[in-house]
Amino acid sequence: MPLNPHPEAFGLHENAEISTNQAATRFVLESVLSIQPRTSASGGRTREQVIAEISKSIEEKTPPAFDVEEVQEMYPTDRNESMNTVLTQELIRYNRLLIIMKEMLVNV
Repeated sequence: MPLNPHPEAFGLHENAEISTNQAATRFVLESVLSIQPRTSASGGRTREQVIAEISKSIEEKTPPAFDVEEVQEMYPTDRNESMNTVLTQELIRYNRLLIIMKEMLVNV
């Protein structure tokens, strides 16, 4: 048996792995947040200041959205090049993610 067997080995649907990974991620993030100090020593930064600095840093490092039309010109989609279709679809999804990230980081 492999170290991490697929969910099908236990008679579970393949999406069970997604749910398990989400639960594990949530547990790790909640654990990290629970051990962070809620107050700061005199002269130190508050929790909100630290969060604001981190979100600002991530926002600055976030790349701009891709120009999908430019990529489609370079890699046109047709029946013979299915990877170009996949590339276009993934760019659209990635751009959506980047836009949501920027909005949420500004709100933080």
